[in-house]
Amino acid sequence: MDAAQKPVTPVVWMPETVQEAFALYQEHSPDAEWIAGGTWRQVEREKGKAFAGNVIVLERIFGLSSWQEEEKYVRIGACMTLEKLIQEPIISREILGETMRRIAAPAVRTRGTIGGNIMYGHGDTLPALIALQAELEIWNGESYARIPVEEAASYDGVFLLTAVLLPKTSEAGPEELHFFEKIGRREAFTASLLAVSGCVRRQGDKSAGARLALVGGKDAPVRLRRAEACVAEPGWTPEAFFEALAADYQPEDEPFSSGNYRLQAAAHLFLSHLWLDGKAEKGGVHKT
Repeated sequence: MDAAQKPVTPVVWMPETVQEAFALYQEHSPDAEWIAGGTWRQVEREKGKAFAGNVIVLERIFGLSSWQEEEKYVRIGACMTLEKLIQEPIISREILGETMRRIAAPAVRTRGTIGGNIMYGHGDTLPALIALQAELEIWNGESYARIPVEEAASYDGVFLLTAVLLPKTSEAGPEELHFFEKIGRREAFTASLLAVSGCVRRQGDKSAGARLALVGGKDAPVRLRRAEACVAEPGWTPEAFFEALAADYQPEDEPFSSGNYRLQAAAHLFLSHLWLDGKAEKGGVHKT
């Protein structure tokens, strides 16, 4: 290997405040990146994507690796590992706990953080957080701000994720439905082909207050507002739901799955809960 091919050893920075971490990123950008657990970043490295010249490690920053219960929400530090969160009853009892239990293997969850899963852009926690009406606490270089999870991908400017604000909810009652489902190529530490989640309150033959979301392949997470409106209509049908879903979600073909496959799969995953649960007859919907 000649000198031009030798990988550059990055400079590792260990800031102790959010402001210091942000200033380091601005100083060294674009040759800089933040890192927490680093689990997915290691996968990318093994695929040939080298680390930036300046790696800013966030694990020493106070408040990013703990959680606090506030009046209306639970504040989850962005550097809390998935495994630690699973062990917290106030967090793990919700669909977010079920979601995290189904991410990778236990050894990975002991290092992987909720912030990394979110900022990766396609993490399985994203649809569950959207369905649960979670917000992100961010530092934008001037002040702290709060944004809905679904707006992170389109945020105008650089920000450092500092916490997840999870609304406090009561246990789902008999008329409430909270669910999470995912599919992948195999049971291994690979990106999911599709992950879906929803929170709905049933009222007869319709669902009030539905929040439905998904993430799949390289797609950004999507809140499915037309699909939500569909299931709020009395007497809605699987066919109507599919049309609404197709209006919300237009995935492109990828190497391991076509866009049409992910659309069909999403429809079936959602309908298995929204339509089939409690129905005497179990059938599906398929569009070509």
